[in-house]
Amino acid sequence: MAYIFLVFNMALWGGALVVARGVHEIAPPMALTFWRWVVTALILFPFVVRDLSKELPLKKEARYSVYWVCITMSIGTTLSLVSVNYTSAINAAVINGTQPAVTALAAFIVLRERLTKLQLIGIMSAFLGIVVIGFQANINRLLQMDANFGDFVMLGAVACWSLYAVEVHRAKCLPSYGVLLFLTACAGAIFGLPLYLIEETFSRSIQLNSTTVLSVLYLGLGSTVIAVSLWNISIRSVGVNRAAIFLNLIPVFGACFAIVFLNEKMVFYHVIGSAMIILGILFAVKKVGEQSIS
Repeated sequence: MAYIFLVFNMALWGGALVVARGVHEIAPPMALTFWRWVVTALILFPFVVRDLSKELPLKKEARYSVYWVCITMSIGTTLSLVSVNYTSAINAAVINGTQPAVTALAAFIVLRERLTKLQLIGIMSAFLGIVVIGFQANINRLLQMDANFGDFVMLGAVACWSLYAVEVHRAKCLPSYGVLLFLTACAGAIFGLPLYLIEETFSRSIQLNSTTVLSVLYLGLGSTVIAVSLWNISIRSVGVNRAAIFLNLIPVFGACFAIVFLNEKMVFYHVIGSAMIILGILFAVKKVGEQSIS
């Protein structure tokens, strides 16, 4: 059952970028981000209200970690929704699939966890795959630095999520998963409110209709509350290492949904870049006794 949960979980996460891309013309990114976190907080509140009274105020040793977790997740989510305003859902989903490799790099930088030779090769392969997609496998675009801006915004989102994962891994005395997600949602809404108001005043407004309402509900309920809950249940059941392998399904689902629902096309540089990224991920998550690189 845990493996079924994981597949459904990856489908929910793979669909999030497709939904954001599908409504980007009627729902600007700051509005989508703000209301996504508001919905998440409102849904979670009845389930965590009792735990909040027990776990707050935060212990001194947990405050920095909670602040860092909330900030990195909020920024990462914002950047991901911004990215689909400038790139395709397929590109964003494929780049999202580099998270295992980027997380390994973040763990090396932040925690000084040693990288094996294969992990280093994997990280390099994954980044080359991003470059292939970002410059559309065109040497002239590379020489002129004419990159797809949205692809590198998405890479920034992946970097934030990786720092989030590293902090959750090393932190001690964190609140329970439900409380932590609720605090993250509150932080996302608070930090996102001024950006939302600026966007509303000087750029464009979200169009209130059934499409945008359902999109916000999907992002808040489906890809956040349900997906994160399934992820936590699955980790407890099968372990982190086995669960992490399923992250490779996110770009698969994302690309399939984009092709079916947004009529996007898979082209040759997607295939080349994806192959390099998948190869990099396989190397990055490999757990064997190779010689480490300090």
